[in-house]
Formats: sequence, C-alpha cells, structure tokens
Amino acid sequence: MPRNARVSWLNVPHLVIAEANGGNQLFYDDSDYQYYLGHLRQMARDQLLKVFAFALLEKELRLVVQPKRLMLSRIMQRLHGKHTAHINQKLDRAGHLFRGRFRSIMFGPEDLLSVVRSVHLWPVREGLLRRPEYYPYCSHASYLGSATVHADFISSTEVLNQFSGEIELKRRAFGRYVELTALDPDDFGLEEQKPGLATSAVKIITHGPKLLHSKKSSLKILAERVSLLLSISASKLLSASKRQDLVMARRLLATASVIGAARSITEVAEFLGRDKAQISRLVSQGMDLMESDEAFAFMLESLKAKGAIKNELEL
Repeated sequence: MPRNARVSWLNVPHLVIAEANGGNQLFYDDSDYQYYLGHLRQMARDQLLKVFAFALLEKELRLVVQPKRLMLSRIMQRLHGKHTAHINQKLDRAGHLFRGRFRSIMFGPEDLLSVVRSVHLWPVREGLLRRPEYYPYCSHASYLGSATVHADFISSTEVLNQFSGEIELKRRAFGRYVELTALDPDDFGLEEQKPGLATSAVKIITHGPKLLHSKKSSLKILAERVSLLLSISASKLLSASKRQDLVMARRLLATASVIGAARSITEVAEFLGRDKAQISRLVSQGMDLMESDEAFAFMLESLKAKGAIKNELEL
C-alpha cells in the first residue's frame, strides 16, 4: 500500500516525532544523547534548519524545527541515518533503529509558543521528573538562561519575544507559562492533529504559503516564461503528456509558483488540471532539486532574473 505523501515546507516550523523500532532504544547512555545533539547542532550551524526545541527520551524524541536550505525529509534522513549507524556500531548489530518514518506536523507561527511548551513538558508528563529544566536532554533550561551545552544552537528569540520586558523577565514569564499546564494532557500544543498534518498546515497548503511571501505573480505569465525557457509550447505544458521534459517543466512551474510566487497548491492544481497530491509531489521534488541539482537551481534563478518570481525565493 503506498504511503501518504509527507507535507513539508521550507521556512515553516514543524513538530517532529520519532520512535524506536521494536524493543530498541534510541539512546543508551549520555554519549548517545550527546552524539545526536552534536549532529543536530552542526546542522543548525550549517543553516540547514533552525532548532526551536527538543526533548530526547530513551525510546522517543521530539523536535521543533524549521527547515531552511533542505527539505525536512532529507534533513531527518541524514540525522537519523548517522545516529542509527552510531548505535548499530556501538551494539555490534544491524537493522533499523527507528520505527518507520518519523511523524511531522507542520504548523503556523501562532502555535510556536504552545508547541515548544508541550515539547518541554513531555518528560514531566512521562513521569521522569517534576520540573522540565532538570531534564538534561531537553532545551527548556536553555530558555531559562541556564548555562547548558545546548544553548548555542537553540533559537529561542522568537518564542521569548512573545513576552514583554527585558530578557530575564521574558525568561521568567516563559517559565511560568510552561509550568501552568504541566498537568494538562500531552496534545503537542496544537488544537487538532491529523496524520502528519496540523490544522494550520492545511491552511498554508490550501490557501498559499502566506508566511513566506505576500506578492503573487500571474500563473499564466509564469507558465509562458517556463515554456520559453525550456523551448516547449504552453499547450504541451498544460497537456496530459507524461513526457520527461514536460514533467520537468511542470515541476519547475509548480515549484516557482508555490515557493517563489506565493501561489497555493490548489491554484496551481486548477491551472494545470491536476489534483493537489500531484502538485504537492512536484513541489516537494522541486525543493529537493533546489539543493541538489545545479541546472534546476539555474532555471529558477533565470525565472527570478526575468521578473517572473520575486527575490524572496531562497536557493
């Protein structure tokens, strides 16, 4: 049975949940936690992602991250691939460490504060201790200003700025905010969950990534520019043909429309006469190619140079 396509965007926050496979553990001692956090830190320094929060337990982990230069699936594949190799070498074994695919929930910035709080409270709600700042493998202490080894790669400003006053007042206010709901159910800090998709994420996808861009370009004009760039007719671009060069043209058009011109998946699907799942897949593939394929990145740059898409597009 085919797996559901993962929904993910650059520059939009995601909650990531991953579990150990079977009777495995993800972490066996302090060195394992530090190994994982070391690679997460390096990815943040390389600006592949922004890390808002984390909590690592023996058999499950939760991250609040925002992919920046690489799709979330690629980031997690690298991170968890390295960690799996580390644990397998340590225990002299082979096989999967994580249970299936990680789960990801995309959400809007209005939910960032509550999602970070939920992740910080997770060790408390699991009964490991009474105060989250005492758990060594959680980012809560960094938010409170404690001298931890994790503070150098945690992006806490966007969360703390939701409180008023000087930095110490903001830290104390955040601490009180977290403590208030310590006994509440573990709901990820979101009002509603769907498999791999949060309510706010649905709004982002169906109504356009307004978090990323405010100006829109004409899909018709953009399609004409893509057709000229690839020397194909606009009618063929809109046809049902699955010829390889036409599929690439649609991938370029979909990626430029959604990521560079603030068009929604729904709008592009209607324009091309495809369903939204197909367009989501084209955009996901295009975002991967932005990082890995120089020719594809060059074509996007060409569209930007021609004024078909705006300069906000990050390559």
